[in-house]
Amino acid sequence: MKRLLCSALLGLSGLSAQAAVTVTDCVIREPAPGTDKTGLYFTVNYQPDAETASLRLPAPEALYGAAVPALTSYTELHDMTHVDGVMTMTRIPQVQVKPNTSLSLTPGGKHVMLFNLTKMPKAGEQYPVELWLAFDPNATCMAEVKTSAQIAADNAGQVTP
Repeated sequence: MKRLLCSALLGLSGLSAQAAVTVTDCVIREPAPGTDKTGLYFTVNYQPDAETASLRLPAPEALYGAAVPALTSYTELHDMTHVDGVMTMTRIPQVQVKPNTSLSLTPGGKHVMLFNLTKMPKAGEQYPVELWLAFDPNATCMAEVKTSAQIAADNAGQVTP
């Protein structure tokens, strides 16, 4: 349903915003043994050009989720919060990405959950990812599967937003 809505919105936008969004640092966490779910993390960079800015009346881009067809047909956008020492994961409908900014989806913060995995991804493998955005129909990345230790080492010294 969300994908259909996004497609309808794209048709109305004239499909002019294809170069405004780039995706980097795309990573899938290797699932723990015995589980059929895992996390997907990446950074979305939104740099509107003149054509994009004229169509959007400086509106932010909206991320609604992602698809990883080689692994699952069921994903959800989530946010992790820490309150009184308790970590809670909550499903969220979207994340706004303001013009001329980047948004990082990271462990312990906003991320995409992959559920009901049809295949268990292993560290070192790569999978194509398609992002569901309000305006950009071609935002994709190639996600590398990494272990929790590799992800922690990559994120050492970085602050989660």
